[in-house]
Amino acid sequence: WYMVLASFFFSLMSVLVKASGLHLPPQELVFFRSIFVAAFTLVWIRQKRLPWLGRNRGLLFLRGLFGYLALSAFFYTLTHIPIADSVMLQYTNPLFAALLSPLLLKERNTARDWRYFALAFAGLLLIVRPGFSVQAGAAVVGLLGACSSSIAYILVRQLRKTDHELHIILAFPVVSLIFSAAFVYRNFVLPRGWEWLMLAGIGATTMIAQLFMTRALHLERAARATNASYVAVVFSTLWGMLLWGEVPGWPTVLGGLIVIVAVVRLATGMALTTGADEATRMAESGDPLVENNRKA
Repeated sequence: WYMVLASFFFSLMSVLVKASGLHLPPQELVFFRSIFVAAFTLVWIRQKRLPWLGRNRGLLFLRGLFGYLALSAFFYTLTHIPIADSVMLQYTNPLFAALLSPLLLKERNTARDWRYFALAFAGLLLIVRPGFSVQAGAAVVGLLGACSSSIAYILVRQLRKTDHELHIILAFPVVSLIFSAAFVYRNFVLPRGWEWLMLAGIGATTMIAQLFMTRALHLERAARATNASYVAVVFSTLWGMLLWGEVPGWPTVLGGLIVIVAVVRLATGMALTTGADEATRMAESGDPLVENNRKA
């Protein structure tokens, strides 16, 4: 139930981003979210009496950079395509992590893995529906964001060997602040009264979701908790139907189900080969939805 609650707050964050994005640029949303998360993490570091900076600063910067790219892509898609499609595309990051691991971590994929890769690709074709439409273009951005998220996940695995989890988490909002500030400086849009509340809500729901997710990963096996997190897609679909009249067509529903089955099977296999304890520790290191969403 903790992961279900985490997924609910993830979906609520997505709703606030989509609603705020009607007036505010996506990079401005990234900027304000990063301020909130960075402040919260710095307080946490202070309470733990840790040094402010981590050890492997070059790799921490790259972790933050790819997290920033993933978050930017996710926020962009939320403002251009239905919320359920956007969340579904972001949740494909374990697929890309499994594909990239042989190149970056020298890990081998099995014949079983490749079968699920093919199945997930078929599902993605149904969701993206290749063409030259605005939706197809935004969906490609979403897939690039999921790929960036998977690279951030792989970097987290490497950083676990040298740096504390809180330093790994902090790298994400700090680097995001630096890059998003450049866009905000040139294209700042002053939030209106109610939009300030929505910006605060984006930060608050992010941290609440993170806390519930961490609790879930302490109480459940990583693979089971990860699978439960896909209820966020259901929540997002319901929000889209209720607030924006976004009723998904059968290609999206069928493609989403295919992708979820394939990615869950891949993620389960990764957790089994990695080990439940290590997978749980990686999941707590943070994500591009809330510092990589699952990591297992």
